[in-house]
Amino acid sequence: MNIIWFSGRKMADLCSTTQKSLGSGLVERGHNLIFVNPDLPGSHTNYPWTHYSITASQIPGLKSITLARKMNKWLCANLPKDKTVVILDWRIAKQLTMTLQKHNIPWILMDRSPPADSNILAKLQWLYWKNAWKSVKTYQKTGCVVSQAHREFVSRYTGVSQSSTISIPAGVNTNQFQTGIKSSPIKLCYHGKLDSNRGLMKLISIHSKLIDNGVDVKLYLHGNGDLVTKLANLKNDKIHVTETLDSDNLVQCLSGYDVGLLPMPDKRVWRLASPLKRGEYLASGMIVLGINHTGHRMDNSENWLHLFDENKFVQSSVDFIRNLDLEQLRQSQTNARNFAEANLDWSNSVAILEDILSKQY
Repeated sequence: MNIIWFSGRKMADLCSTTQKSLGSGLVERGHNLIFVNPDLPGSHTNYPWTHYSITASQIPGLKSITLARKMNKWLCANLPKDKTVVILDWRIAKQLTMTLQKHNIPWILMDRSPPADSNILAKLQWLYWKNAWKSVKTYQKTGCVVSQAHREFVSRYTGVSQSSTISIPAGVNTNQFQTGIKSSPIKLCYHGKLDSNRGLMKLISIHSKLIDNGVDVKLYLHGNGDLVTKLANLKNDKIHVTETLDSDNLVQCLSGYDVGLLPMPDKRVWRLASPLKRGEYLASGMIVLGINHTGHRMDNSENWLHLFDENKFVQSSVDFIRNLDLEQLRQSQTNARNFAEANLDWSNSVAILEDILSKQY
């Protein structure tokens, strides 16, 4: 199968793991993939697909529209001669859909998250998002979401039938993330953006309360964001804050940690999510504690996932950790790894995407 993927996201973005994993998986299954995005020419030499670079305006508010216009121009100059299916990011979808429809080229929409910004540009982003889904409805196409909650949200706000959307949840590379040696003291971890809208200060409270209760515990925070300076200034030798780790260092660190934390609050952006870190925690043999909302829940979860009411998250986590039985913890960690191997590998998500694409001809 020949596939062209138009994306507004750069590979250096922390959220690009999905397109890297899905794209690599499609190529591994024997498909020909062309990736068109704003990365610089030559920057995809380590990836298994053909890359075309389309530069975007750096003026806020004009990035998506100028990128879409340039991508549409590229498409018109490079109309595929063989059967091809196109994947469109919602950020750049509207303009390209008219060209694709004109030339009878099948396409699907890829929506890994609705607009997350809360600034003045959010209204413009929501317009792009709604227009992209309007095209799905108008042309009776298929859209890909990350969760059932995301599917219901799309249907409620755009009128697109749930039967026209398919969930492709975030996965994890279980060959890369592995369980390592677990040793005392108990090691808690959060990795990702260290932003103030993610409830991260609750993790500091959890750690402090555990220390006050005489529990030997360390907290590890890895990432970049507006809280880095504040967290680094805590000057606590049992709280370790680093910048974003490269993949090899992240894998090595997670393999030795015990508890992965999901503090993201019960807000729309997190309720609709399928967090990559959850799968990485489980594949690394960690149990997971988090706030109870749809973005953190998992079907068929067992004793390795514990979600608490947001208002009681700190105290419930403290009570849970201080009463941990080491033998039960190690068994739960083994169960977490086994579940990840059986259910969360990216190969499962790639198979879903492959099936969707094959049905577009």
